[in-house]
Amino acid sequence: MSEVESRTASVATDREYSRRNFLKTAGWATAAISAAGIGGFGVAARYANAQEGDQPYTTYEGLGDVAILQFAYLLEQLEGVFYQTGADSGIFDEFTLAQIAAIRDHEIAHAEAIAATLGSLGAEVPATPEFTFPDGVFADPAAFLELAATFEPVGIGAYQGAAPALESKDILAAAISIHNAECQHRVAINILNGVNPPNDLAFEKALPIGDVQEAVKPFGITG
Repeated sequence: MSEVESRTASVATDREYSRRNFLKTAGWATAAISAAGIGGFGVAARYANAQEGDQPYTTYEGLGDVAILQFAYLLEQLEGVFYQTGADSGIFDEFTLAQIAAIRDHEIAHAEAIAATLGSLGAEVPATPEFTFPDGVFADPAAFLELAATFEPVGIGAYQGAAPALESKDILAAAISIHNAECQHRVAINILNGVNPPNDLAFEKALPIGDVQEAVKPFGITG
């Protein structure tokens, strides 16, 4: 087996392991929310009301676990579509493609885990918007990786910002698990961008929900 084949096989094994663990975490979180009696429809209604007129949330506090998960689902879908399209673009060498594909699979696993939790609660899984991306970003590896380097800190900051508002400790544990994976993605993208040292932050930055909304609005998420 060549070095590239070995690395690709390792990535495939790792992403399946990650997917199973994220889905298992979603199951724990679902049980915890149900046991706590957190009603999915009521919180989902607050999410819908918050979106009327495209008015942004002002804070994660009081939004509720389900609404936070619905917003997180949209963020994961955005990243999943971005990395999926990049992986399919044919612009990357084998090493870079393996990294992009691994991140893609993580984002898809995150979205599946969140959707499974929402579905089990009887809460709505948001429809995937028609995402838009800058012209040429899937034709130029440097442009793609530059945009990836802006996406990852937004995802990290969103989970970190929402964490204190989560009511369920099990949902919080699942969110931290995803947050940690997003931090790994940031480092992987830094490596691909030649950042040295790639793990260049001692502390990650939490983002208010308004900042997250502002960052992703140009790509088609307006809630």
